Amino acid sequence: MQKLLYTMQVRGRTSRPSDPSKPLRTTGSAVSCILSTTISASGVRTDLTHSDGELAFFESELWLTASDEFQEAGEITFGDGTGHTLKFSSAGNGHVSPGFEPGMIAGAVSWQIEAGEGQFAGARGFITSNFTITASGDRCDLHCGVVFLPE
Repeated sequence: MQKLLYTMQVRGRTSRPSDPSKPLRTTGSAVSCILSTTISASGVRTDLTHSDGELAFFESELWLTASDEFQEAGEITFGDGTGHTLKFSSAGNGHVSPGFEPGMIAGAVSWQIEAGEGQFAGARGFITSNFTITASGDRCDLHCGVVFLPE
């Protein structure tokens, strides 16, 4: 198996259905980017810069299972019309808490890769998601994936 590591920042919208028994839906996209972390005597600094390349597209459904827990499933397509897609679902419960700013929630979840297409056919692995959602539904989501591809 070939190991592929990736990080990206997804920005999108999460919509709440009028029926609370229905899932929250998120759509978003991510630009190609470079994420760097520098550790020095003064502390930690991170930089996220755009790089050449295509967009990735994110769609998910999130079901609240308790006041601070959820399950999520969806897919990420890398590139427009390329067919390189990962399908995922929660590996255990995700967790949310009131945000550290008024009207915002923060959360984290690990997703298991369920299937893939294109470059990701036969893929296995995990993706972590750390995110915030504002009261107006803006979602900012940092993904870190460890994907194993057949050779």
